[in-house]
Amino acid sequence: MTARRRPHSSTTKRPQGRWGQKSFKREDLTKFYGVQSCLAIFEHRRPEIRRVFVLEAIADRFRHVERWCDRRGVPWKVVEFEELSTIAGTDHHEGVCFEAKPLTLSTPAQIMTRLTDLQRGCLLVLEGVENPHNVGAILRTACFFGVTAVVIRSAQMSSLSGAACRVAEGAAEILPITIIREYSNLFNALKARGYSVIATTPHEARSLYSVKWPNKIAILFGAEGEGLSPEVMELADTRVVIPRLGQMESLNVGTAVASVLTEARRDLVISGAIRRVQLGGE
Repeated sequence: MTARRRPHSSTTKRPQGRWGQKSFKREDLTKFYGVQSCLAIFEHRRPEIRRVFVLEAIADRFRHVERWCDRRGVPWKVVEFEELSTIAGTDHHEGVCFEAKPLTLSTPAQIMTRLTDLQRGCLLVLEGVENPHNVGAILRTACFFGVTAVVIRSAQMSSLSGAACRVAEGAAEILPITIIREYSNLFNALKARGYSVIATTPHEARSLYSVKWPNKIAILFGAEGEGLSPEVMELADTRVVIPRLGQMESLNVGTAVASVLTEARRDLVISGAIRRVQLGGE
């Protein structure tokens, strides 16, 4: 097996950062990594950044971060690949790691307030989806499709890991997200606000392509293998299945979310009720 090539620092050594200029009180910090994840943190919550580590090879891309660190006295350091891997706890850091305060999640009440009085809304509910790469991929997809908010029901998770945020490519800093242990009155509250609860299943159900999608929807996805709990299946207004056309039994949950959201948002886009967001430079 061919060994993966690691980026090397330039032979021209630059000052390795201003280290130890400022002491901070002890805090619970998370190590975030990945280019887009770190850039999103800098854009949305830069006061929560405590230390910055970056490879020489991509340091120019973070020059504005370096200037901000200089002004604020936040430690900045150019490091080698091996040191950065040790700091981040992974080789998949893409050349940068921020130590920062954990991502602040929304409360269920804040999510519900956000959903109230919308003419059109789309909530994703993930039950038992805990793999950070699946969670990150789903958040990225949800943000791309303009999902209003994401609810994660988990007995294990209490926050989003650096790995999930890296795969989310910055979406975790944009989307309202809450993590809950129990549903409590979630579905009653959604239905009282006019939301249709739609459960996805790999078993017998209405075809994804035959559904007339309401303007206000809460779409539920379960973990691969286990699926949604019987409790949730009973509460759903509609059950849908992605028709299997080939020999593979099921889809990765992240791929399933993308497939369902494509259909769920199609009519709104065609009618002009929601429009494509124009990003800078397009």
